[in-house]
Amino acid sequence: MRIIIRNALVLFTFSLFAQLASADVSGDWAFAVVLGDAGSGNAEITLAQEAGGKMSGNYFGQLANGPIAGTYEGNNFEFTFPSAALGADITYRGELESDGTVKGSVIVQGNSMGTFTGKKKM
Repeated sequence: MRIIIRNALVLFTFSLFAQLASADVSGDWAFAVVLGDAGSGNAEITLAQEAGGKMSGNYFGQLANGPIAGTYEGNNFEFTFPSAALGADITYRGELESDGTVKGSVIVQGNSMGTFTGKKKM
């Protein structure tokens, strides 16, 4: 009986840690961005996950070129950068999918402006 209880506790502990672990979105990404009536384009993004749920990196695309700052928790992430082209900050809010891609929303001034999908570069 003790062995069964011990094994159940070990299994529960591993399950708990697996759920709490954050997926790693660090690296170089190619994003396809669709902005509704504003059109579509591509962006190259470099992401680095840091301690405390923070992330940093760089965005290179039609909307801007420069540093990004954001956060991550579990499979979810969010980063923001200023866009002189739009005269506002742009936020990408997404999730790492089970197939290794990312998907999410492009948000400008609190409103969803479009969507994105991304694949990690090899």
